Amino acid sequence: MNKVTVYTMLLGVSLSACTKEKAPLTDPVLAKPNTTMAGNAVTVSDVLQEVNPDIIVGAAINSNKFGNTTYTNLAKLHYNSITAENDMKMNSLNPAKYTWDFGILGNGIEEKNEKVPNLAKDFGEKRIHGHALVWHRALPNWVKDVETNTPVAARADTLNAIMKRHIDKTVAFYSNNYKAGSPALPLLTSWDVVNEAFYDDGTLRGNLNLDASGNDIGSIWKRYMGEIYIEKAFRYARLAARANQNWKLKLFYNDYGHEYSTAKLNAIYNKVMQLKTMTEGGDPIINGVGLQMHVRYNTPLSNIKAAIQKMKETGLYVHIAELDISLLGPSETSVPAGDLTNRQNLQKSLYYNIAKAYQEIVPVGQRWGITLWNIGDADSAWGVNAAATIFDTSYAKKQAFWNLRDGLLP
Repeated sequence: MNKVTVYTMLLGVSLSACTKEKAPLTDPVLAKPNTTMAGNAVTVSDVLQEVNPDIIVGAAINSNKFGNTTYTNLAKLHYNSITAENDMKMNSLNPAKYTWDFGILGNGIEEKNEKVPNLAKDFGEKRIHGHALVWHRALPNWVKDVETNTPVAARADTLNAIMKRHIDKTVAFYSNNYKAGSPALPLLTSWDVVNEAFYDDGTLRGNLNLDASGNDIGSIWKRYMGEIYIEKAFRYARLAARANQNWKLKLFYNDYGHEYSTAKLNAIYNKVMQLKTMTEGGDPIINGVGLQMHVRYNTPLSNIKAAIQKMKETGLYVHIAELDISLLGPSETSVPAGDLTNRQNLQKSLYYNIAKAYQEIVPVGQRWGITLWNIGDADSAWGVNAAATIFDTSYAKKQAFWNLRDGLLP
């Protein structure tokens, strides 16, 4: 496979820069690789990262899939930003209280938690977006056990110390491992600092709340530390970046549901705007916001546009952070007979329209890019029957691929 050209994004441009509104293609559902522009037939690249130099296109990837060369080759070819689906969460990096599992980059023996950085390094020096420092899920058992083995009065301080130590150690490690041949560029460019702090009704996760599988969907951090845990996490991340001279590290708040819950959208906006006023050492403690964008085939485009617009109004970087589009309804396990073609057409159109809305609404200087959540349908967090990605179970391009590509066109 030939090495593709990787476009880089000028991240320092003014946040006030704007892009012109573009007219959509006449038939996004039936868009083809070759597009006619101004009466002249031109060939548009079918490599996603080459389509628009002003939009970085990323993918979340899972190191458990790296034995499949088709999977890794697609990740290398199409995306110039990489997010670890699971390998950089707390239970992977910090499995025991004083045990860390970053792997030793460059030692010739590839350990689990260095596979993602190595893939990013070995092909085009891809950007790595860290995911995620503080979350109510993916916690190692030793953190959960604070609730049972620590006196109530000591739990807030204990959890605060755990959170600070985890952020300090993690940010330091990835700040002091550099891109090959680029000693001035730390391996990670950005982090989701706090992930999914809000319920759909706009209230903060807190009290113990078990789902049908017995998992706590409340937040141990909020339960004992209070709402200030969010601010503390961002302050600790910025302080750790400064301590390790990682001056350009970008810090994000990441969540889902912006497009279906106005209460949650407003709560996220208000929290982000509050954090935006805060600094450490003169540096802002937050730089951007991630809209996960796990959506369904029939999600109204107007809702998606309103969500992107609201986050654009923060003046921070806007990241579509985990894009995929399920063909299933909320309680469905398979697509009803006879409705597959209709849902596929709606899915294809939505892939086009989300990409187009992103570049029409978000100025170039605020774009952190669009990241898709995994590679093919067999890898999707929605499950294979949701057929939510742009590659099928054999990693062949679906029509949704071409629609996304055309939505990315400048």
